Amino acid sequence: MLTQFENWMQEKRQEIENRGYQLEIVKSPSDIVEQSLRLDLDSDNYIARITLWDSGDSQQEIIDVVSEQMVFDEYFKISANFNFSKAFEKFFNILKLNLC
Repeated sequence: MLTQFENWMQEKRQEIENRGYQLEIVKSPSDIVEQSLRLDLDSDNYIARITLWDSGDSQQEIIDVVSEQMVFDEYFKISANFNFSKAFEKFFNILKLNLC
């Protein structure tokens, strides 16, 4: 699942960066039992993160830079039949990134 997520993000990378976001993909250390992948997005308006574990657990967070307030914080589990664009649709809509 993590490899699929990373591949999906690489496909969307240029589109995201063209909209003013810096994007970083960070993998957990290889000696960690529950592998994860973290997507960090930074712009003038938002600091955002998706953490996805190999189990399908996901945490999404968005902070407004100006107000320093959390504007989105959601946990959910991605099922076996997932579509990343749909799974993270609310997250990317708040960032005004339509990745569907």
